[in-house]
Amino acid sequence: MRATTIDRRQALGLIGAGALLAPPFAPALARAPLAHDGLTIATGSGLVRGKLAGGVRVFTGIPYGQAARFAAPRPAPRWAGVRDATAPAPVCPQKPGMTPFAGTMTEDCLALNIWAPATPGRHPVLVYIHGGGNEGGWSGEALTAGDRFAADGVVAVTVNYRVGALGFLETGEALGRDYAGSGNNGMRDLVLALRWIRANIAAFGGDPARVTIAGESAGGKNVGTLMGMPMADGLYARAAIFSGGGQTVHTLAEAQEFARLFVAKLGGADRLLTATTDQLLAAQAAARSAWPRNFPFRPVVDGQALPLVPLARLRAGKAPRVPLLIGSNADESRLFLNAEQAAGPIQPQALSNATVAEMVARDAAYAQAFPDLSTAERHWRLITAEEYGMPCLRLALAHAHSGAPVWRYRLAFPAPGGPFKGHSPHVLDLPFTFDHLTSPGMAQFFGLSAAEQPLADGMHGAMVRFVQGQAPAGPGLPAWHGYDARAHATMVLDQVPALVSDPDGVERKIWGE
Repeated sequence: MRATTIDRRQALGLIGAGALLAPPFAPALARAPLAHDGLTIATGSGLVRGKLAGGVRVFTGIPYGQAARFAAPRPAPRWAGVRDATAPAPVCPQKPGMTPFAGTMTEDCLALNIWAPATPGRHPVLVYIHGGGNEGGWSGEALTAGDRFAADGVVAVTVNYRVGALGFLETGEALGRDYAGSGNNGMRDLVLALRWIRANIAAFGGDPARVTIAGESAGGKNVGTLMGMPMADGLYARAAIFSGGGQTVHTLAEAQEFARLFVAKLGGADRLLTATTDQLLAAQAAARSAWPRNFPFRPVVDGQALPLVPLARLRAGKAPRVPLLIGSNADESRLFLNAEQAAGPIQPQALSNATVAEMVARDAAYAQAFPDLSTAERHWRLITAEEYGMPCLRLALAHAHSGAPVWRYRLAFPAPGGPFKGHSPHVLDLPFTFDHLTSPGMAQFFGLSAAEQPLADGMHGAMVRFVQGQAPAGPGLPAWHGYDARAHATMVLDQVPALVSDPDGVERKIWGE
């Protein structure tokens, strides 16, 4: 089997084609009671009206902020009358994917979507942060719609944040002190969204004291970053990281170096504020191709918004000791590297955290530890560990060491069909977690159908229980004990799920963990 190479910026758009969203926001406290039908809601910025769909209330495209180019986000202005919250949310500027977005692309894209139970209450809240390499992705993907969570008594929120250069380019050196810190604007967007949620979610039936932040891929890394940001402390009560980590960040010097490269590709600093969005995206693609590392649009340890590498903050015990659910998939890198690429020398642009020299040394250790693997199979395993497996394990160890409750998983379920048949690649967790096995693209990519519903019931049920404030548990899953450095108890989600002690102990020791 020769897997197609897929740009991680396009992975969600390709796999989860579809949409639901549109625009609103509010900095003020919104405690107004539900309208008689529960569809007209008072927020701090004005009234919004959603719709009833599938037995749950849906509000799409509510603006939570305003985004001016390379500037810190501001709360959205108030509006008069009742704002329609039934159209697709705007899309933050990005390279087009293989499937069209339902929303309109615009730089002023800070909006969120809410799925709420039809009955009023103080329901727990799930805030999901999309992936896409911090260069793409959208809050309106059908694959990650929150309708199944709302049906189970959870208020689900999906959030736009600026991606690519508009969200993660440090322009302070090029544009002056007023723009210092712009490399963390995407993260500041997320903090502003969480503040909006704290102020307004009660009006939608949510409990602002029971907010779980969750994300997959870049979104999972951004959840790890939020745990490293003091300005986000107190805005969430739980965290869930799927295929993420807490160390994929720039130093300020690295961020400035990448910004210089970007400016050169754009044609000069004077064009940063005057270039069209398409010109920015072209420079973004050129700079990314010339940068000798994967994931160039990453948060910046700037000493202000992000004082430390998030992993370092957790290791120092300075992060909030909130319960954490964290894990990764067994074959993540198969989505990005085809067999020919995996069989060749390890390339620097395939790596997000380690150097090629470090990986060559570990490759030799993997060859000794796993002699039956082909070169391609060994490299898939090694690169999966480099970007996802080990960063998640490190974060789990650090947080558990601080005394916080931690539950760890590894998805090893083999895709039943498609180009990744027999493997558990990047993104395979999402249709199970969101209980959307039959979303567009699932049969094409993974061969998923209603036959896999038992695992979806278990994984989705475990997430619901976690968001509700309990230990994760779901139908078909054995008792899920917490993770620590002694037993390394890990829920291996396979055809027969099992709680396993230290399932990747050999790799963990190779990586020195």
